[in-house]
Amino acid sequence: MARHNYTPEEWNEIGRKATKLAQQKARNHNLPFCYMIGDTIIQEYPDGRKMEVNRNGDGTFTETPYSGE
Repeated sequence: MARHNYTPEEWNEIGRKATKLAQQKARNHNLPFCYMIGDTIIQEYPDGRKMEVNRNGDGTFTETPYSGE
């Protein structure tokens, strides 16, 4: 198995590039994708809508428009 001695900054850059690639692939296939901003889960749809995903007490989820705040 190969060993990598990447710095934390290099790992962060690898993660950023992988994230951008995955998001672009989702867009290319007209699929939504999720990510977190702080403790908030955001679902972004192909049409550009961003929804905040909230877990209900019964284990179901609801979405509300994300205001960016």
